[in-house]
Amino acid sequence: KKKKTVVLKTRGKLECEACGFDSEAKYGPIGKDFAECHHQVPVSDLKPGAKTRLADLLIVCANCHRMIHRARPWLTIAQLQATLKQ
Repeated sequence: KKKKTVVLKTRGKLECEACGFDSEAKYGPIGKDFAECHHQVPVSDLKPGAKTRLADLLIVCANCHRMIHRARPWLTIAQLQATLKQ
């Protein structure tokens, strides 16, 4: 929630950092502020007591989030963006 709040304050919208999708632009009011947060470092890989920083999170649309998690090891944002350009 904090990541989304910071991104909304700085960018004014929640746009997917992988593909640029903006749910409000596509779906209107029902899509306002709709996006997911992706942990770049899997929570299961964090050491006990480690805290996730906002910089460790990415704003992504549901489709990109599912593609990132489709197989292990997870795709990085750069790998997903390269796939989208093909």
